[in-house]
Amino acid sequence: MRDAQQTLEQYYLEMRWRCLSLAADLDRIERSPGGANVLGSDPRLARLRQAIGVLLEGRGNRAEQVQNIFSDKTPPPDRATKRRSDEATKG
Repeated sequence: MRDAQQTLEQYYLEMRWRCLSLAADLDRIERSPGGANVLGSDPRLARLRQAIGVLLEGRGNRAEQVQNIFSDKTPPPDRATKRRSDEATKG
């Protein structure tokens, strides 16, 4: 098993690339017409900010916490509603 330093050595360049890629993506949005408004109001970017906060906090289970931020929390449709929808489509 690798120790922490070896793990960092293995993954650092990829981690750095991901960070730079996200920064470049945000810069492209900001430079686009309406970019400042989108950066401040889009709920997807709010979730990105929340996820970055999790990374900066330095607590464990980061991947689980970030996955939870991006998970769809909409309850699944109940079976009766789906059945009626399927029957209407077949109609």
